[in-house]
Order: sequence, then C-alpha cells, then structure tokens
Amino acid sequence: MSILRLATIGIVLMLCSCQGVAPMMTSFGTPVVGESLQRVELARVLEDPQQFIGRPIEIRGEVVEVCQRRGCWLRMAPTGSGETDGVFVKFTCPIEGERLIPMAALGQPILVEGTLIVETISEAERRHYASDAGATSAEIDKIVGSTTQVRITSGAAHVEGIEVTPDS
Repeated sequence: MSILRLATIGIVLMLCSCQGVAPMMTSFGTPVVGESLQRVELARVLEDPQQFIGRPIEIRGEVVEVCQRRGCWLRMAPTGSGETDGVFVKFTCPIEGERLIPMAALGQPILVEGTLIVETISEAERRHYASDAGATSAEIDKIVGSTTQVRITSGAAHVEGIEVTPDS
C-alpha cells in the first residue's frame, strides 16, 4: 500500500473519531407535543415567573433534588448556581415498588419541557416533600406555614448522563 493511501486512511479514521458523541440522555414523563415551546433561561424564569405562567416552555439546568422514596419529583436550578430552591417538576407516581427518576440524576444536566405554574403549597405539603427528600425530623419540624412554589406541569424531563436500569 502506498504511503499516500495509508496517510489518507489515517486521516479519515482520525476525523471519524473526532466527531462528537451525543451525551446519553434518559427521558421521563410525557413530551409536550403540538405546541411551540419557548426556550427560556432558567434564571430568567426564577427572576420573574409571573410572565411565563400558563405558557409551554423549555428550560435547562441541573438536578438539585430528587424524591428519595419513589422518584416522582425533582427540583432543578440553574447549572452551577449552587441554588437548591429552583423549579419543582412533579410526575405521576410510578407503579408500587418502582421508581421513576433515579437518584443518579442528582447533579446531572437536565432539559425540562412543560407548562409553568406558580402555586401556593401548604405546610403539610412542604413537610411531605421534605420527608420525601430525606430531611431529618428536626429539619421537618422547622417548616412552618405555606409558601409559593414555581412548578412545571404536564411535561417531560430529559436527564443527561444517566441510564435507567432495573437497579436504578
């Protein structure tokens, strides 16, 4: 084989190996179909959620909390912000004994699509979610009163870097 042919094969192989590989992504929930999703910066949503209420949006961030019991909800915040009180994303609870969002999703990049709402959650709900998140009794006892929560409903979450297995 000629040197030119070997060099050409080497260059082709090198170029093929340099192509980016899409990150592994696992989806949960029901994707929004039939509506135009507006891409919005998560920080912008958190600054003024009122302007996005009732609108189908797409936001990116990182998973900062997951329901430890059944994986039926998660909380996301702007990537690298260190925030823990971002947007709440709730799913229908999975079948008994199963889990929806795996704990491996914590800290992973996430894309969420759905409709934004701002709701008041009661003290009892706050305590329930804190318990689901693994809070101690002392932490739960400190929760007093209702609060406002920014939430995505009727949507889907696409988490990068995780794979769902039977052991998840």
